[in-house]
Amino acid sequence: MRQILEASGQKVPDSKPVLEINPGHPLIAKLDAEADGTRFDALGRVLFDQAALAAGDSLKDPGAYVARLNKLLLELSA
Repeated sequence: MRQILEASGQKVPDSKPVLEINPGHPLIAKLDAEADGTRFDALGRVLFDQAALAAGDSLKDPGAYVARLNKLLLELSA
């Protein structure tokens, strides 16, 4: 909605984004069970960035997102 208002030149009301987490989702369960702090951080950041992209936002550092995602994909394919 924010992007539509901005594109039409209308004033956008101040609001903070809301991140809703489904604790029953398998990805959240895997994240909760992750013992490696570095991997937990990488997984959490990828999930957060995916939520931002799904909401239509842009990433602050797309290169870092791609690097984290590629690293995780390489780990999974090994």
